[in-house]
Parts: sequence; C-alpha cells; structure tokens
Amino acid sequence: AQTIALASKVRALLDGRYNVSFEDVRRVYLPALRHRVLLNFEAQAEGIEVDRVLLDILEKVNEKADDL
Repeated sequence: AQTIALASKVRALLDGRYNVSFEDVRRVYLPALRHRVLLNFEAQAEGIEVDRVLLDILEKVNEKADDL
C-alpha cells in the first residue's frame, strides 16, 4: 500500500498535479503488487494469471467506490 501511495504521488507530480487521481493509482497498481502475489497450484493449473487476479480486485474496488 505504501508503494502504491508513493508511486501514485510521483505520477501525479510528474503530470504537474498535486492531487492523486484514480488513474495514477491504476497505472502503478500492477507493477507495485505483481511480485507480491503467489498463485496456488490450482490457480496455476487452471492458467490463471496474477495480473488477472489483481485487475479483478481493482475492478471490485472501483465498483465499491462508485457506490459511495
């Protein structure tokens, strides 16, 4: 979470903004978390990819944010 927060701030600053947008978070999300997720044998056998799991989580979070 710290990596995502800091990297998102850097992206915003590089774009000349002081506020972090959801797009900033989206852009750093996969690189920041990809190496931290390990799939179990069943997921590997089914051909599930780490990126797909992370994107599914991001979509769910986005849906919840839209409900607020």
